[in-house]
Amino acid sequence: MGSLLGAVGLVIGGVVLFFSIIWLATGIGFLQGRGWSWTLGMIFSILSLLGAIGALTIGLITGGVGGLIFWSLMLYYLTRTHVKAFFGKSGLPLAPAYGMPYSPGTQFGQPQMTTSNTGYGRPPAIAPPVTFPSLSQGSSTTIPATGPGSTPSSSSPSSGGKALVSCPYCHSTFPTGTRKCLTCGAAI
Repeated sequence: MGSLLGAVGLVIGGVVLFFSIIWLATGIGFLQGRGWSWTLGMIFSILSLLGAIGALTIGLITGGVGGLIFWSLMLYYLTRTHVKAFFGKSGLPLAPAYGMPYSPGTQFGQPQMTTSNTGYGRPPAIAPPVTFPSLSQGSSTTIPATGPGSTPSSSSPSSGGKALVSCPYCHSTFPTGTRKCLTCGAAI
C-alpha cells in the first residue's frame, strides 16, 4: 500500500512540476512580449478553467469558484486588443492603409467621435517636443514632435545621430531598432 501511495504522489508531483515549469516559461515570455507565451497562456488558461469547472463538479466549491473567476479574468485579459497587439497577435497590418491608428480601447476622459473626422488619428499640426531620458548618459534628450506638415529628419543631433521612426498605429516617435512601440505596445 505504501508503494502505491508513493507512486501516486510521484505522479502528482510530476504533473505539478510540469505545469510550474510551463507557467514559469510563460511568465518570462509574458514579460518580454513573446507571441508563443500568449499562445501557451491561452492554452493553459483554458485547461485551468476546465480544471476549475471539474473542481466545482466534485464539490470543491472554494477552489472551483476562485479558479473559475481567476481563469475567466485571465482569458478576458489575454483577448483584449492592446494585449494581443503587445504579443504581435492582433492581426493589425504593419502599415495600415486606412489611415486609422491602433487604439488600445476607449480612453477615459476623451470624447467619443460619432461622425467622420478627416483629422482623426493624426497628430496635431503643432505639438510640443517630447522629452525622453537618455538610457546611456542619464541626461534628457529632446525629440521634436512631427506634425502632418513636417517630415522627421533621418539623423538629428537631438536624437544622438540615430534615425527616428514613428509607430504606424499611434504615431509615437522613437529611435530606429525599437521592436515594440513604447506607447501602445504594437510590434514594429
